[in-house]
Amino acid sequence: MSVPLRAAALAASLALLTACGPAPELPAALTDAQVKARIAEGNAQWWQSMFPGEPMPEVEVVQYVDQDSAAKVIQDCVRAAHLDDVVFSPDFSWIYLGDDPAVVDQLNRQYFVCSLEYQPDPAELGYLSDAQLEFDFYYNRDRLVPCLQLLGYSVINRTTDYVPGDYWNPYYEMYPLPTAAEWARVDVRCPPDPVGPVYRPTSGGGP
Repeated sequence: MSVPLRAAALAASLALLTACGPAPELPAALTDAQVKARIAEGNAQWWQSMFPGEPMPEVEVVQYVDQDSAAKVIQDCVRAAHLDDVVFSPDFSWIYLGDDPAVVDQLNRQYFVCSLEYQPDPAELGYLSDAQLEFDFYYNRDRLVPCLQLLGYSVINRTTDYVPGDYWNPYYEMYPLPTAAEWARVDVRCPPDPVGPVYRPTSGGGP
């Protein structure tokens, strides 16, 4: 290959690696009201799965908690019901050792109420609108994955179009997984999707 051709090839590679080109227009995010509506819908489905046809209780939020501490706070709330034969473990789970359906019923109700009283802040849950999910899909398929492949990572790219409601994270299909230090290089060369939170698998180890 001649010098001019090599230079052209390098320029083309750098264009992909740095995601050159006009910045794409970002889609609209969900409003706070829409996020709360989605959460309410999920809670209603959860309640009906346990108690079909029974009206769901109205539960006021006592405190928004971060997701790392939610398990302990909810366990403490369930423990406060003082249900017989319910054993609590250090990993913030519990198990019922009896066989009384009434206690199982009460335990499920208490867990439901506690989960709604002590829930993560809706603004921090990372809900994406349908438009954001669609943007995310095509950004990953057309920009991110080809760039990761040029960096030498094995990632199988999608060949289909977006399916409404689908969420695809190609980082979980990368091989080998970058180390913590390598992630910084990856992000500079191949910027992640600018929409929503960025979830990564466990690092490949190393500094």
